[in-house]
Amino acid sequence: MSFHLGRVSDCEGRIQRDFTEFARLWASVREDWLDDRCRKFEQEHLSSLGPSLSRFTGTLHEFCDVVRKADIELKDDNAASNGLN
Repeated sequence: MSFHLGRVSDCEGRIQRDFTEFARLWASVREDWLDDRCRKFEQEHLSSLGPSLSRFTGTLHEFCDVVRKADIELKDDNAASNGLN
Protein backbone atom coordinates (compact mmCIF):
# COMPACT_ATOMS: atom_id res chain seq x y z
CA MET A 1 0.00 0.00 0.00
CA SER A 2 1.44 3.35 -0.96
CA PHE A 3 0.78 6.76 0.51
CA HIS A 4 -0.68 9.11 -2.10
CA LEU A 5 0.79 12.59 -1.85
CA GLY A 6 -1.72 14.27 -4.15
CA ARG A 7 -3.64 15.96 -1.35
CA VAL A 8 -0.42 17.20 0.24
CA SER A 9 0.70 18.69 -3.08
CA ASP A 10 -2.73 20.22 -3.62
CA CYS A 11 -2.62 21.86 -0.18
CA GLU A 12 0.86 23.22 -0.80
CA GLY A 13 -0.24 24.70 -4.11
CA ARG A 14 -3.30 26.25 -2.51
CA ILE A 15 -1.22 27.80 0.28
CA GLN A 16 1.23 29.27 -2.21
CA ARG A 17 -1.57 30.65 -4.42
CA ASP A 18 -3.36 32.13 -1.41
CA PHE A 19 -0.16 33.72 -0.12
CA THR A 20 0.54 35.22 -3.54
CA GLU A 21 -3.00 36.61 -3.65
CA PHE A 22 -2.60 37.96 -0.11
CA ALA A 23 0.69 39.65 -1.05
CA ARG A 24 -0.98 41.24 -4.09
CA LEU A 25 -3.90 42.52 -1.99
CA TRP A 26 -1.59 43.76 0.75
CA ALA A 27 0.47 45.69 -1.78
CA SER A 28 -2.70 47.38 -2.98
CA VAL A 29 -3.83 48.27 0.55
CA ARG A 30 -0.34 49.37 1.53
CA GLU A 31 -0.33 52.02 -1.20
CA ASP A 32 -3.14 53.82 0.65
CA TRP A 33 -1.82 53.16 4.14
CA LEU A 34 1.79 54.31 4.19
CA ASP A 35 2.30 55.59 7.72
CA ASP A 36 3.86 54.44 10.97
CA ARG A 37 0.92 52.15 11.78
CA CYS A 38 1.38 50.41 8.43
CA ARG A 39 5.10 49.93 8.97
CA LYS A 40 4.50 48.67 12.51
CA PHE A 41 1.82 46.25 11.31
CA GLU A 42 4.13 44.93 8.59
CA GLN A 43 7.02 44.55 11.01
CA GLU A 44 5.01 42.89 13.77
CA HIS A 45 2.66 40.71 11.74
CA LEU A 46 3.77 40.29 8.15
CA SER A 47 7.55 40.28 8.04
CA SER A 48 7.78 36.66 9.19
CA LEU A 49 5.15 35.27 6.81
CA GLY A 50 7.41 34.86 3.76
CA PRO A 51 10.24 33.13 5.64
CA SER A 52 7.74 30.96 7.53
CA LEU A 53 6.13 29.90 4.28
CA SER A 54 9.54 29.05 2.84
CA ARG A 55 10.41 26.92 5.89
CA PHE A 56 7.02 25.21 5.72
CA THR A 57 7.43 24.45 2.02
CA GLY A 58 10.93 23.08 2.58
CA THR A 59 9.71 20.88 5.41
CA LEU A 60 6.77 19.68 3.34
CA HIS A 61 9.10 18.71 0.47
CA GLU A 62 11.33 16.87 2.92
CA PHE A 63 8.28 15.05 4.32
CA CYS A 64 7.17 14.03 0.82
CA ASP A 65 10.67 12.74 0.01
CA VAL A 66 10.71 10.64 3.19
CA VAL A 67 7.25 9.24 2.42
CA ARG A 68 8.32 8.32 -1.13
CA LYS A 69 11.45 6.60 0.18
CA ALA A 70 9.41 4.74 2.79
CA ASP A 71 7.00 3.58 0.08
CA ILE A 72 9.91 2.24 -1.95
CA GLU A 73 11.40 0.50 1.06
CA LEU A 74 8.06 -1.05 2.00
CA LYS A 75 7.49 -2.27 -1.55
CA ASP A 76 10.97 -3.85 -1.60
CA ASP A 77 10.40 -5.54 1.77
CA ASN A 78 7.04 -6.85 0.64
CA ALA A 79 8.48 -8.27 -2.58
CA ALA A 80 11.36 -9.92 -0.69
CA SER A 81 9.03 -11.48 1.87
CA ASN A 82 6.91 -12.97 -0.92
CA GLY A 83 9.97 -14.56 -2.49
CA LEU A 84 9.70 -12.29 -5.53
CA ASN A 85 13.14 -10.78 -5.21
